[in-house]
Amino acid sequence: MPVSRFNLPAASLSFALLSLHCSAAVFWNESGNGDLSNSQSAPNPFTLGSGANSVVGTVDGTTDSQDWIALTIPSGFQLSSIILQTYSSADSQGFTGFQSGSSFVGNPETTASAYSGFTHFGTGAQNGALAPVNLVGADLLPIMADPANAPGAQGFTPPLGAGTYSFLIQQLGGSTSYQFDYGVTPVPEPATEGVIAGIVCAGFFLKRRFFGKQALAH
Repeated sequence: MPVSRFNLPAASLSFALLSLHCSAAVFWNESGNGDLSNSQSAPNPFTLGSGANSVVGTVDGTTDSQDWIALTIPSGFQLSSIILQTYSSADSQGFTGFQSGSSFVGNPETTASAYSGFTHFGTGAQNGALAPVNLVGADLLPIMADPANAPGAQGFTPPLGAGTYSFLIQQLGGSTSYQFDYGVTPVPEPATEGVIAGIVCAGFFLKRRFFGKQALAH
């Protein structure tokens, strides 16, 4: 009976499949939990877990134009994505950005350099020289990290590592409902990365060897 060189024990395979499972939870919904903080010096603090961590809220564009949250990523984890899950507004775009720390220092409306990164979001969001685009369902984290889209920001390289980050969610153009999903994943173990790289390389080698034999046979 032929034996696969890459056959994994059933227990190992089961563990690998289980490790891919991610939890999903709404950590705050303004309709049931109350209004989020309007103060940059006192954002609502949350510690996120592995998986999709959702915040659901509204900003009216006038007396309640800002929501502030301070998100803590635990040791061993990273913030890998920020998905704009839903967006409903008379205005085609809102604004979100963040700064490292449990509160936001500087003027969030006029000082781009106070932000690590920022972006407009919505159904017709325009960032930098890009044409307006519907970002519902999109990952905003790489957009926020692109200096062409966030001119003057401090800059960062995704994913965001363990630590606390203060996020502003802002709308100045009308009542807006939104949901953001903050995706948290474990930091890959170096050994795991090595195994994956080894499997990929071995697969590539075997593919070349197979097609090399095929060529010699003709």
